[in-house]
Amino acid sequence: MVMSVGGLVLLASGLCALQVSHVRRVRQDRRRLFEAVGRLFDRVEMHHDGLGFPVLTGSYRGYPIRLEPVVDAVGFRKLPVLWLLVTHSRPLEVDAPVDILLRPDGTEFFSPNGTFIREYADSWRLPGGVRIASPDPDRAPPLSAFEPYRLFFAEPRAKELYVGDGGLRLVWRLSEGDQTQYRTTRRANFGSVRVQPADLQPVLETLAGVGDAFAGQSAGRA
Repeated sequence: MVMSVGGLVLLASGLCALQVSHVRRVRQDRRRLFEAVGRLFDRVEMHHDGLGFPVLTGSYRGYPIRLEPVVDAVGFRKLPVLWLLVTHSRPLEVDAPVDILLRPDGTEFFSPNGTFIREYADSWRLPGGVRIASPDPDRAPPLSAFEPYRLFFAEPRAKELYVGDGGLRLVWRLSEGDQTQYRTTRRANFGSVRVQPADLQPVLETLAGVGDAFAGQSAGRA
């Protein structure tokens, strides 16, 4: 049976309406990502861009902070991951940066770790491995300085900690894409993701603790 022109127009209109409704629902849902954690910060602002996840900026313990979700769908053989990049900008007495990357697989486009060619000896033996690197390990903080946070780095959702003279950044896994949908459509679907205070607070406390340890004192090696 051949569909009439009018039928085709109605079908196209219906499909268009469904797509518009879907886009609206996705946008509204993603904008609620940080709704439960805004009270943890001062001078909070939300930045929205189309269908993308929002970016939160504000102040934490008197210093600027930025929470930026990043979709990682680079690895062909792995499910997409939604990372949260938490950047705490504050002056630190660090002579050279150091980056701690957990479970490295070579696809971490968001990380500077691969550009730091000099590695520390791995004495932590964490599951999945860890690459600790710096452009100048002799002037960067020693691994022992991070020992108080070793248990935090063993947390499966923790991915990376960067420390430099301008502040710190910690990368945390928020969600993993739906396996069935990704294998059939190659689209990353994370469902309804909400950042919860109980999950975010340890991340913030780790950043604040590491920052306090390197503020106002020499963090380089003697």
